[in-house]
Amino acid sequence: MAVRLFDLTLTRSAQRLSTAIPSVAGAAGPDEAYKQLIFSSAPGNSAVIYVGASSSVSSTSHGFSLDPTQASQQPVSVGPFGSVAVKLSEFWVLGTNAEILHVLAIPY
Repeated sequence: MAVRLFDLTLTRSAQRLSTAIPSVAGAAGPDEAYKQLIFSSAPGNSAVIYVGASSSVSSTSHGFSLDPTQASQQPVSVGPFGSVAVKLSEFWVLGTNAEILHVLAIPY
């Protein structure tokens, strides 16, 4: 099991993680099953990143947000899950053009 790190440059449009993040060496595919995903905003970002479950993710409809302007902003962890997997295709993100989302992924 190799931990994977994805850096996604946002485009100001809703992006599905499984199609926006390119495959990395050693990954089972763009929609590999993960035990845990950890989301964080790049330190240089200046705008909020919204994470949701559909292409309608927005500032008013999202599961959680990452706000780099808040001193207390911590990475958000989804999981770890025992026997249930989470996939990148279950997540959509929205953020300002050129902002960067970091995703640390722990596969099964």
